Amino acid sequence: RDIDRRDKRLKSVSVRASKTMGKGGKLHKGFCSKTYQKAARINNQIGHIVSKRIVQIADQFNSEAIVFENLKGWKPKGGRKRSNLRQRFHGWLKAKIRDFTLEKWAELGGKVIEVVAAYTSKLAFDGSGKVKRDSKNYALATFSSGKRFNADLNGAYNIGARGVLKLTHRNGSEGRSSKSFGRPPRSWASLCDLWATARPRLA
Repeated sequence: RDIDRRDKRLKSVSVRASKTMGKGGKLHKGFCSKTYQKAARINNQIGHIVSKRIVQIADQFNSEAIVFENLKGWKPKGGRKRSNLRQRFHGWLKAKIRDFTLEKWAELGGKVIEVVAAYTSKLAFDGSGKVKRDSKNYALATFSSGKRFNADLNGAYNIGARGVLKLTHRNGSEGRSSKSFGRPPRSWASLCDLWATARPRLA
């Protein structure tokens, strides 16, 4: 796979960097630049493939908009097996997918909406509160009821819900005052907030 090829190249950079720094040396300007360029080209390819598929699905279902999280200033958090190099390229890929999707979707006259990223994955889509990630399988989330659900799908439901609210709100704002209403802002909405309302078609 493309991601495996990219990570293999980044691993080789990491190994060479460790050997150089381990000897008390410094990385010279342009260190492993060719390998970086190859990895960047693979990221470009992945970005185009993924964005093309996103647009195809949106077009297939006659969607009015495609929704993304606003990840400006976002930095990936590394786990025990994550490398800084992989984190860096992961962050770049997220931006590429968004940008490429925006370009392709705009050509078809579609809208791209960005929503607040906070708590999209931490809140259960059914309104039951915060979820807990499985320590052994990070792809699974456990709801307060004990139900286990795909964590990425749960987050996607909430992202879509926030997109609907932003698209339909009169003044174009996602938010509502938590002080006035005594509840979280609309920017932290979950899918359950839309179940009783009509909504536009989103991808």
